[in-house]
Amino acid sequence: MKWKSPWQNLRVVRRAGSEVTPFCFKGKYYLLENFLASVFLYPGQPVQYRFQEDGFLIRELDSDRIISIPLLNHYFASALVVNDTVIVFAADYGENQPWWHIKRLITITSKDLVTWSEPREIVTADAGEKLFNSTVVFDGKRYVLLYESDNPKWVPFTFLFAESTDLVNWRKIPGAIYGPSRYVGGPAMYYRGGFFYLLYLEHEGEIYETRVTRSKNLITWEDAPKDRPFLTPDRTHPTNPELFPGVKDINASDAEMIERDGKVFVWWNGGNQAGCSDLKCAEYPGTMQQLLEKFFER
Repeated sequence: MKWKSPWQNLRVVRRAGSEVTPFCFKGKYYLLENFLASVFLYPGQPVQYRFQEDGFLIRELDSDRIISIPLLNHYFASALVVNDTVIVFAADYGENQPWWHIKRLITITSKDLVTWSEPREIVTADAGEKLFNSTVVFDGKRYVLLYESDNPKWVPFTFLFAESTDLVNWRKIPGAIYGPSRYVGGPAMYYRGGFFYLLYLEHEGEIYETRVTRSKNLITWEDAPKDRPFLTPDRTHPTNPELFPGVKDINASDAEMIERDGKVFVWWNGGNQAGCSDLKCAEYPGTMQQLLEKFFER
């Protein structure tokens, strides 16, 4: 039987896209949005332009109101809610470093989304390594952190894993790795039904698709069939014709999901992986576990 994408009500949220994390906090829904200064402050400039002004913000989803801008000179941020606290994991650009020569990951916390703690370092790069995206889940016993590495032993953006019981002290998990011999990237991780599910980016030919894999132990992985991409670009869609005339989607990356009102909502970036992107959203009528299991049905 031919695979049919489960997504409905696909729409463009913003012509200028960025990596986002949706989250629910004290009964309201929010997006953590990363922003490149070259896209949001100085449109049309090269992606490295005034990169020290890159950062992330918190936006109330329903009102579209910006609540706070917690940090500049940081990027690749994601959010996790634990009880009455929002914890943000982010990559620190550091001082006097070239663009994306990131050597540490940090966390900040808040109980009101306005006042934030001082950054606390949680991961330091090994010699010759740089760090990028990260994502965290709780599996009922411990918190598991996935982070991207370009350690020269592997293909850049390989996924490594660490664990913690207190969100302060982290231990790398021996043997836990995904994608050391091929391009992966843009991860999001979810824990459902005894599985760790990863959304990741795969580059084949001219396009970038989001795909899904899963594991029970973070060591042995089961990829969804090749003909079941989680998200694939619409190559007829003009991404941002005002700023980038002629550019059409070859990319569907940086997917993040949340359950709300009996549906799953997914956000992702279209564009060309070269400075032109938009933010899209779509829906699935069901639970996240039902959605993820569909990609592995026999």
